[in-house]
Amino acid sequence: MKNYWKRYSLWPVMAGALFMAGCENSPQVPPDMLAQVNDAFLVKDQLNAQVPDGFSDEERLALKRTLIKKWVNDEIVYQTAVKEGLQLTPRQKVMVEQYRKALLAESFLDSKLNKNYRIAQKQIEDYYDEHKAEFVRSADEVHIVHLFVENRDRAIFKEIGESKDLMAIITKYYFNTRSSEIMPNGDLGYVERSTLPAFIEKALKRLKTGAISPPVKVKEGYHFVQLLDAAKKGSVRDLDLVKNQIILRLKWQKREQEYGRLLDEWKQKYQIQTYLSKAD
Repeated sequence: MKNYWKRYSLWPVMAGALFMAGCENSPQVPPDMLAQVNDAFLVKDQLNAQVPDGFSDEERLALKRTLIKKWVNDEIVYQTAVKEGLQLTPRQKVMVEQYRKALLAESFLDSKLNKNYRIAQKQIEDYYDEHKAEFVRSADEVHIVHLFVENRDRAIFKEIGESKDLMAIITKYYFNTRSSEIMPNGDLGYVERSTLPAFIEKALKRLKTGAISPPVKVKEGYHFVQLLDAAKKGSVRDLDLVKNQIILRLKWQKREQEYGRLLDEWKQKYQIQTYLSKAD
């Protein structure tokens, strides 16, 4: 939630333009109205369009409340500006028109280019072999499974001590639905050693590959960690670790190739003139 405004820093400007365009001169009060400033209304569909996927219900509600308040403030400022005779400058009008065209073009391209591009296993392997330098580790990493519990349970602690699979214990007792403030419970994949808490790093130094640490007592409870693998700085990540990343890259390449093909096809249908010498 904290990163929302960073990731969508341009969105309030665009959203404001869309809201105001859709809410002017409304003769009747819409049944799904969420906010009103004089004859301008904000309705539910307009608000929902501003909220991206991937947020929890609690985060979505908080974001909606923030957007409603912002819409009211923006609408007040907008209506006040109109009353005082303020108009867009010629440059601003050009920017609005450019944005309108860009939005339409982007939607059109998405409809043409968002396909399920098929990537063969050989393409993945060839890309990996040709770009191994891109997958070199920049720091020492460890592949670990982590478990945090608040209270000491003799039976569970005994089971962990006799087990060779910490993830199985986590799943069995639904510990994967809980986490500490420091680290989540479960298979954390490969992480840089330097980013781990000091007490976890200390426990790892005593472990052989595959071993599970004794419980590490902290103020909040107990931590367990299992070392599945250790990889040195400068080593190359295995193909399995970067396969999905490679697939995304190859799909994007195919998308760009398809875009180039379509653009060349469309160019044949239009009369195009450019006068670069006049751009000075």
